[in-house]
Amino acid sequence: MNRNEEYFALLTQLEDTPPALESCGERARKRARRHRGLGTSLASLGGIAAAFVLLVNTSVPFAMACARIPGLRELTAAVAFSPSLKTAVENDYVQFIGQTQAAEGITLKLEYLIFDPAQLHFFLTVDGGDYDSFHVYPTITGSDGEKLEGYGITSAMSLPGELSDFGVTFNEGFRAPEALKLTCRVTGHRERTGVAPADSSAHDPETHREPEVIARFTFDLILDPRFTAPGRTLPIEKWVTVDGQRLLIRSLEINPTHARLTVVSDEANTAWCKGLDFYLSDAGGNRYGPGSRASSGSNLISSGSGEEGVVIYYLDSPHFDGRAPYTLHITGADWLDKDRAWASIDLNNGTAQGLPENTRFISARRQNNGDVELTFSSQGPGDSQLFSWDYRDPEGNEFQFTSGGYSNAEDDDGVKRQEYYFTLPDYPYDRVEMKLSRTRSSELSEPIELSFS
Repeated sequence: MNRNEEYFALLTQLEDTPPALESCGERARKRARRHRGLGTSLASLGGIAAAFVLLVNTSVPFAMACARIPGLRELTAAVAFSPSLKTAVENDYVQFIGQTQAAEGITLKLEYLIFDPAQLHFFLTVDGGDYDSFHVYPTITGSDGEKLEGYGITSAMSLPGELSDFGVTFNEGFRAPEALKLTCRVTGHRERTGVAPADSSAHDPETHREPEVIARFTFDLILDPRFTAPGRTLPIEKWVTVDGQRLLIRSLEINPTHARLTVVSDEANTAWCKGLDFYLSDAGGNRYGPGSRASSGSNLISSGSGEEGVVIYYLDSPHFDGRAPYTLHITGADWLDKDRAWASIDLNNGTAQGLPENTRFISARRQNNGDVELTFSSQGPGDSQLFSWDYRDPEGNEFQFTSGGYSNAEDDDGVKRQEYYFTLPDYPYDRVEMKLSRTRSSELSEPIELSFS
């Protein structure tokens, strides 16, 4: 098939383009004209067709991008539940990568990149080896292999041949480089045999060993600035009082793929603010919810800034559609009382002291390998953490959990609750202290509203 035939085949595909993607095609044509020097106004279908024929026959990268337009439908489906990424796709903020590598019978296709200076979202497919699922564990360095600091990566399970993703989030004060080297370690899982379980921590909770890596891939990438935009920061610097505690709403950073709200607790408060329930609205009536996509399996809710009492909250971005003035609506909060830091658990008697409110200690089960599995139940807000990842033994030695999780449940009377699970590896003592993440939660009868522009 020659380029002209490919073009007419493309036109046939475009006839079935979903309405949500029709404007993407027009923006792509405008961008192609802008970056490839086609100064002629394409006012008619004949002009558009002539331009496509010209570009398909003279530009291999453009022809490849056009041929992958049906793939953009898959990408649109992948980001359907992430308002910020969905809007970025609709506005043509997608860098096509299209690099494929194969090793040890495994093929990894790095398909797309959606990014801004503070967050990267890579979309890929993995296949091969008769595995039922895969997990990709990425790391990034500078283009020359130099170590990068101030970032975290979240990835999720990948099904064979299906589009999956992972996210790279840079901490406050750090920004993505213009060029980077991406290394992907791949593990595989077969349901029939349980070979190499894939979990988000790259750690096998049964053996406390990392799963076997079945293939490694390295990609050299350049972040094309044409497919993103710099963020902007709106200073707010306003105080509010929530449940008797003073909070400074410092600023809102707006990026194409996500936004960040910085909140500071007053040093005179009797409790640290550990979680804020809120949403943002704008003058156009648009609403932006809390949480930012980290990968297909998880959202970013909040993170520390490295400064005591300062928390960064992630939310959907008003970058494309937002209209000032904005209004912050605060509906509740999680608190950690300053005079309470640790909960004490008696493993033999099954009792606990100092737990967060509405939390019960369910059980401690000692396994044959010496591990202790702890279970707690809470009626607090969903996804709200009970403990940090720190614990200590009776001798004062501090450790961090390597395995844990939670699940949602509902009692017979309809009351929703969460069950939390933690594993103490090879733990010989009959008592343990766990560091609290929160002690109580509050839900406001009337939202606190704060407007700014």
